[in-house]
Amino acid sequence: MMELVTGGSGSGKSAYAEEALCGPASFPDRGQGNETGTQQDGQRYYIATMPSWDKETEKKIAKHRAMRAGKGFCTLEWYTDFEERLERADCPGMEGADILVECLSNLTANEMYMEGGAGKNTADAVIRGILCLRDRCRNLVVVTNDVFSESAEDSPEMRIYKETLGRINCALAEAADRVTEVVCGIPCTVKPETGRETEEEKEGDGGMRIITGGAFQGKRAFAEKLYPGVEWTDGGRCALDEIRTCRAVYGFHEFVKRWLEQGKSWEELASLMLEENRDLILICDEIGCGLVPVDAFEREYRESTGRVMNALAEQAERVDRVVCGIGRRIK
Repeated sequence: MMELVTGGSGSGKSAYAEEALCGPASFPDRGQGNETGTQQDGQRYYIATMPSWDKETEKKIAKHRAMRAGKGFCTLEWYTDFEERLERADCPGMEGADILVECLSNLTANEMYMEGGAGKNTADAVIRGILCLRDRCRNLVVVTNDVFSESAEDSPEMRIYKETLGRINCALAEAADRVTEVVCGIPCTVKPETGRETEEEKEGDGGMRIITGGAFQGKRAFAEKLYPGVEWTDGGRCALDEIRTCRAVYGFHEFVKRWLEQGKSWEELASLMLEENRDLILICDEIGCGLVPVDAFEREYRESTGRVMNALAEQAERVDRVVCGIGRRIK
């Protein structure tokens, strides 16, 4: 069984991941621990992907070691090429083992930038390696990072990194039995989906429909599956007047930025859309996380995007949020 755990920095995802693998209410076929924290019928491995670069990373590594002390983990430091490591003669036996990998964001960076890493083939290499590990062991928990919800413009290198990590997250979420997002220490189930989260769009449904989530989460693919045959307008390039008449728009956060650059307010935009195009389908990146921008306009842009989305979502017929390629209906 495989679980993918995501969340922001300091969200509590590491503590949850350890509990998911070691706790009494974890995987149904997990081995039971004895008094020393070790398992009676299987080994636990912690695969660490963060190299010790400086005092800050050393401190973080020490914190994680303290968190898993007494839980029966054997630590493996694997920074790249999981697939090749699993084939080595000195690789420990993984059959029947419970494994925690932490985390994909470091593994992705290592493969992209370390000497001997996968470089341009990083996404495929990481996905193959994790799936090989899943097929070899009994239970696997993989921790990843949500780094996709900032307003600051990325450098070309950072954009490629985020796009690569987003692709990896979506592929592994699809392969996983469970996907959990941890928010303020609270685990929120993303997969398996239940109840209204799996409702399909009904023929003839009207009203505004919104798809939101971080960058590179698979929002467009989810929207096209939910609303097939719709003609999409690029919010980063279309004429501003097109918001009155277009059927569906992606990159709405970019449209908001262009709107503000013309000296218009978010209140004007929300009012216009609700009065003249209430049946619009729109995709918008969540950009409100991360540090507050230094630039005054960037601060206005970030807050205005959040405000206009609040106003539209309040009146919308349906709102879906996409995490790691999986959409959940939240309204």
